[in-house]
Amino acid sequence: MSAADDAKKPGTTGAAGKPEGPYRRETKLPQNPRRVRGGVRMKRKEGDPDAWAEQRLWRICEQAADGETLKEGLEYARGGQTRRISFEGGKAEASVQGRRSRPYATSVSLPAYSHEEAAQVIQALGDQSRYAAKLLAGELPPSIEDVFVPIGLHLFPSSEEDIELSCSCKEENKPWCKHAVCVAALLGEKLADDPFLVFELRGIPRDHLVEGLRDVRAMATLGPGPQPVYAAHVSGLSDTPAPSLEQSVQGFWRAPRRGPMPSVPVEPPEVSHPLLRRLGPSPFQESRFPLVGLLATCYDLIGRDAIEADDPDVGSEDPPSREAEAQAQPEPEQKQAEPERPKARPRATARPLKRD
Repeated sequence: MSAADDAKKPGTTGAAGKPEGPYRRETKLPQNPRRVRGGVRMKRKEGDPDAWAEQRLWRICEQAADGETLKEGLEYARGGQTRRISFEGGKAEASVQGRRSRPYATSVSLPAYSHEEAAQVIQALGDQSRYAAKLLAGELPPSIEDVFVPIGLHLFPSSEEDIELSCSCKEENKPWCKHAVCVAALLGEKLADDPFLVFELRGIPRDHLVEGLRDVRAMATLGPGPQPVYAAHVSGLSDTPAPSLEQSVQGFWRAPRRGPMPSVPVEPPEVSHPLLRRLGPSPFQESRFPLVGLLATCYDLIGRDAIEADDPDVGSEDPPSREAEAQAQPEPEQKQAEPERPKARPRATARPLKRD
């Protein structure tokens, strides 16, 4: 075989030193990553994180990634190399721009709780009024892990094995690549601002957590025993759909016209004292009279009077008119004239005796 044939073999170079055939060398990558306009940047430009939630995640990054990867990933996060990032579906998914023309798809997530574990977490948080109040107020207390210890769970990851990573750069020797460090840095900053995000990463949506905490707190104030809550339903009123906002724009500031009053029969409730059951026991334990029992008696008396006033069978007879009342009343007896008494005669005055 001649030298000319050898030059035509795949992967060989020609006379000019340029690669020939299908195996061409890849274009040399630039030294710096490609700049992104309007990328997602970290708010903190330098220094260590201040929020404890961000510190927890950043300590894991420092243990998992080597120094050079950690430095480059932090520069990516501060320089805005992330084209987009979303915190939905229980994971943080981002598009990170590196040195290549196509950005890398990177995601960071935590193992989600099962249905039973999520129910235990909500119950444990609801039983601790202090933690439930802080969460509903938008604050994540640093000691929240104390709630998870009795149920054998933890909220924040404790090691790199508790974090699931995925990146299209496929650096098998480095599961914690600079793109993953970049997304983790942005995630830690988001955790410091949104206390519910860590629960969403664990598979508990924000609305489900808030509703569960409120239900647990409401049931805790009802006291022991079954305490049903009665919701009244009025046919024709409760099931009438409300008009949409577009239909109400023209007459939003106008007073509504008074329509005919619906005829609603007054009936005893299916559940006695639903409001008192929801409020629970009285906070005035040392009062002279039991407040709840006193209110229950008042409600019963008022309800009974309302039912009797609305019942046509009770008191259906028309009240007698004034004329009928006057005729029915007995006439007053005339007093018999008493006989006149004889007038008393005037007494004779004694005359003085004349002396002879």
